[in-house]
Amino acid sequence: MKAAGQLAPLTSLDFDERELLQIQRNELVLLLQDPYRLNHYADHVVQAQSALLQPVNPELTQALSQTIEYLIQKLSASKKILKPKRFNALQRWFGSDVEYISKQVSFYREIDHALKRADDLSQQLQKEIQASQERLNDLASLRVQMAKYIHAAEGFLHEYPKFSAQRPFDHFAERLAKKVESLATLQSSNDIVITQMQLSQQLSFSLLDRFKEAQQVLLPAWQYHIDQYVQRDSQNAVEALDASREQLIHNLKRALLRAKN
Repeated sequence: MKAAGQLAPLTSLDFDERELLQIQRNELVLLLQDPYRLNHYADHVVQAQSALLQPVNPELTQALSQTIEYLIQKLSASKKILKPKRFNALQRWFGSDVEYISKQVSFYREIDHALKRADDLSQQLQKEIQASQERLNDLASLRVQMAKYIHAAEGFLHEYPKFSAQRPFDHFAERLAKKVESLATLQSSNDIVITQMQLSQQLSFSLLDRFKEAQQVLLPAWQYHIDQYVQRDSQNAVEALDASREQLIHNLKRALLRAKN
């Protein structure tokens, strides 16, 4: 994933003069005959950009973050809930052992449910990030196209005195200059949104990446140490279980921290 960075100024972009000349001949010269259409110059580029200025769905990122926070809470409570406990005959007679085991089973179900929800959300978020990248790629192309229209109009303004003798009172040059300024201002505003889209995408990607690491590596390790702890009930098993749980919690907290920064 590329880091979000400052976009190159439109004035720094170079174009083939033939491309600019084509816009001048096919569009700007025609506007001399129909000045009203000047209001719609480069409109298709403006509208295309407007339709694409959508960041990664924040509701998905928020939902995944909340689910991860829930997992952290459950994992933090697991040390007490999953700890093997011995019951005397009287406690077993009253069913304390069954109740305790029932709580553990319920805990595992809650963890599994949260993990399934997080996995579903992560898949949706991954698709959203891919769609966001496609929008950013299209916006990059449209940004170049906008720069072409601005450069072509600026060049046409230099050539306009050749036509102005025939049209001394139409104010075309003044109107075209204002249109160029308006397009440049609009693009500057769009560039801010594009940068925000890049940042939103990167934060979502970081959250997704950290969750996948926890899901695919740290969570299986934690579950393995639970099994070892239950089977052996030794000090080494306790330490290994505690270490794996804390590493998993630390990783999930780091994912949330990056998503919020």
